[in-house]
Formats: sequence, C-alpha cells, structure tokens
Amino acid sequence: MDIRITLLLIFSFFSLIVSSQNQIEKKYAIDIAEEKCLEKKDISNAEMCNCVIKARDSWDEELNKYYQLLKNKLPKEAFEVLKESQKQWLIYRDNEFLFITKFYYEVKEGTMWYAVAQNQKMQIVKKRAIELENYYTMLDF
Repeated sequence: MDIRITLLLIFSFFSLIVSSQNQIEKKYAIDIAEEKCLEKKDISNAEMCNCVIKARDSWDEELNKYYQLLKNKLPKEAFEVLKESQKQWLIYRDNEFLFITKFYYEVKEGTMWYAVAQNQKMQIVKKRAIELENYYTMLDF
C-alpha cells in the first residue's frame, strides 16, 4: 500500500474519532479550509503537515480572540480564575505537545506519523478554542 494512502487512512481515522466524540459538531470555517487544503491530489506528507499546522495556527488565533473577548466581558474575579486556568492549560498544552512530538517523531517510525502528530496537536488547541467560544456565547443567555 502506498505510504500516502496509509497516512491518509490513519489521519482520517484519528479525525473520525475526534469528530465522533461530539454528536452534533458545528462545521467551522477553519475545518473547511483544512479539508480543502488536504484534498489536493498527490499531497505529500510535508504538505499534509503544513495544512494541519495552518489549521492549528488558525485555532490558536480563535482561542486568543475569545480569551480577549472574555477578558473584556467577564467580571474581574471571574476573569482572574480564567486567567489562572489558561496558564495551567498552556502548561498542559506544552507538555502534551512535547510528548506527542517525542512519541510520533521518535518512538513511532516513519514520516507518515508526522501528520498524525500535527493533527493531535491541532485538536488540543481546537478543543480549548471551542471551550472559550462556548463560555463567551453563554454570557448572553
């Protein structure tokens, strides 16, 4: 089996697992852009990684956007709790990214795992961005 097909199957499997965890999943523009990027014919492993890294960077921008919106809208005491939570989340993210890199770049063999690693990192950032978006949205209810 061609390594690209194998990688695409593995990547799709991990994406399916993550998306199936939310029964009703909103389709975000970032996800659509990532899917479009990954649809390229004869896409290389490096190009797949770049698509996912771009999506992760976009999710990071969304995360920061909602953090700032919450900062401006939450009562000071509530924001201080969120601020500490975000500091702890950043520690978690950095440690998890370190492990993901170690696991997929050193323990597993082959460049096909690089896109899987990037996808797992992106999913961590995406999850937090959506959490912050949900907090912000719920302020109006």
